[in-house]
Amino acid sequence: MTNSNIMRIYLTTLFSIFVIACFGQSKQNTDSVRKAYDTEMKIISNSFEKYYYPSRPEIYSLNESLFLKRVDSLKQPFMKMTNKYVVKFQKSDKNFIPNEQREIEYFFDRIIQDYPYFHENYTGKKVKLSNSVQKKLDKHLQDFNNPTLLSIRDIKGYIEGFLRHKSSDEVKKSIYKNSDNKRLDAYLNLIPKYFKNKECKEYWQYHYLYAHIDDWGTKNLDAIVATFLFTCENEAYKKTIDSMYTESANARKDHLIKTYKTVDGYNLDIHIFLPDSIDKTKKSPVMVYFSGGSWTKGNPEWAFYGCDSYAKKGWVGVSVEYRLADRHETTPFEAVKDARSAIRWLRMNADTYNIDTNRIVATGNSAGGHLVLTTALANEWNENSDNLNYSATPNLLLINAGVYSMYSESSTDWVTKDLSDKSLVKKISPIHLLRTGLPPMLIIHGTNDRSVDYASAKAFAAEMEKLGNDFEFHTLEGAPHAIWFDRRFSGKVAELRKEFLRKHGYE
Repeated sequence: MTNSNIMRIYLTTLFSIFVIACFGQSKQNTDSVRKAYDTEMKIISNSFEKYYYPSRPEIYSLNESLFLKRVDSLKQPFMKMTNKYVVKFQKSDKNFIPNEQREIEYFFDRIIQDYPYFHENYTGKKVKLSNSVQKKLDKHLQDFNNPTLLSIRDIKGYIEGFLRHKSSDEVKKSIYKNSDNKRLDAYLNLIPKYFKNKECKEYWQYHYLYAHIDDWGTKNLDAIVATFLFTCENEAYKKTIDSMYTESANARKDHLIKTYKTVDGYNLDIHIFLPDSIDKTKKSPVMVYFSGGSWTKGNPEWAFYGCDSYAKKGWVGVSVEYRLADRHETTPFEAVKDARSAIRWLRMNADTYNIDTNRIVATGNSAGGHLVLTTALANEWNENSDNLNYSATPNLLLINAGVYSMYSESSTDWVTKDLSDKSLVKKISPIHLLRTGLPPMLIIHGTNDRSVDYASAKAFAAEMEKLGNDFEFHTLEGAPHAIWFDRRFSGKVAELRKEFLRKHGYE
């Protein structure tokens, strides 16, 4: 090897070491800047959350001018912080800060977009955004057809909000009167209007169909799924929807499905899981599940595993379909009627399914827990077609993170929005219906529940104690809302339920 070749190799190696060292140093600098940025952004975000979410009723109750000023004041700390980092990111990732600022704009424009809805919720007054504000928001429409933005969370959030508001008007049209999946039909009819780019259009069709199957199941969805599978060109989307649909359809084949009520054109199902062998000399206890989901979503399939488990132990497992806001455009008032109708139907058909009418247990999480409570409490709220000779009250109630007050919770303002007499909601508000002589009740609630304040559960328990009712109230320290799902607490929930059932002779 010649000296020139040796020198060339030496210089090449030296240059490589230099490049690697510089790259490493550059990466370290970039990582350091990003870490500092994330730390500052987290501080600002936490400060925003602590103020904004508890203050939403006050903020959205302002007139438009003051509201916009307040929103802008909340946005400014984010924008100032990003401006501070423009130069620091210029060499490593010059697009990072502009992208962050665009997301911030979309996040706060989503808040502005929601103003008419929440202003009416909190004040009772209908308003529209001024032309200048609406014109500013309309500029975002061009981004709806940009496929590169489909992965950006806050932009997708803005689009979801936009479609939500548009669908609320769309679903009022007469063409949806007989639809069993009103909101989904509205979304699918709106999407071609706003999404001309095929990739974007198929994404949003997939997005809403996926969400519907996951949150509401596949009942009466055959034609919609078939159309999507025929027209969609994205094989990944098609595979996922086909798999979800098939799994859901199969889950409905291994048990009895009966219509317990037909109302407003809807056939409401009750899913019945019977024991493998039935001893006619010994009637079976029943475990009745009401799914949660804020009375807007809910899927009877969520309880199929539990129903099957109880059936294997000799029980009759039951999961109830009831009317929901985002399927049937109803309110909790209709859901309460459905829950009470379902319990009555079980009593009426007890002989057919070998049911022990003295051992009917009702259980529910969150809004489902509310429905369980109202089966025993909302005696004035019944379907006209119900046979009132049959009791709607179960013999035992199991409530996980339930809703106990409907009158004072800001999260349930949408329920009373269209009521001329807001106090009517007390007719389905458990704490306002308490009386003596209620069936035994198990109440479990977490202290860190952000959806239903722990204080409301504690207040409900205090009233139950004053009345001398038979109940157990268990506090789970630090537990969030979904105590039945969170692995840190679900085991304890299961244990408490089992002990309660054993105590009352059901295990």
